[in-house]
Amino acid sequence: MAAAKSILRVFIVMALVLGAGFFGLWILNENDLKVVNNGALTDSKLQNTSADQFSNIGGATPQETLDLLIKSLEKNDLTAAVQYFIPENRGVESEDLTKLYNANILSDLIKDLKSIKEGRAVNNNLYRFKIADLEIELEKNANGIWKVISL
Repeated sequence: MAAAKSILRVFIVMALVLGAGFFGLWILNENDLKVVNNGALTDSKLQNTSADQFSNIGGATPQETLDLLIKSLEKNDLTAAVQYFIPENRGVESEDLTKLYNANILSDLIKDLKSIKEGRAVNNNLYRFKIADLEIELEKNANGIWKVISL
């Protein structure tokens, strides 16, 4: 019986503390409480993509973009290969591809990319290729061109 009373007290105290906290948030921040959506696809990101100088470079399908990326890498044209990435990741991916090229292991990446046979659509604007040690995500920009998000 004593244990039941202590459990009841704990729940009552928790309810009072939570109630007081929410009441305080409601009173003190009534006009300042806003929900910010930091989702993957926002309107500003779509607008930034349309202002991108390489926004029309890529494939009409995810597989076509992947094939174009592979062809650029086979020619060791890292500048062209980086154009198939979204603008936010071009700098990082350029550095990574340069490191692979300098270490003479870019051919391993090309071999892995060629071994990818199929992927799956996450939604209308996001596509994912995946094999054992490599995952590639692509997104469709405002122009309908598929761009690589990351390797």
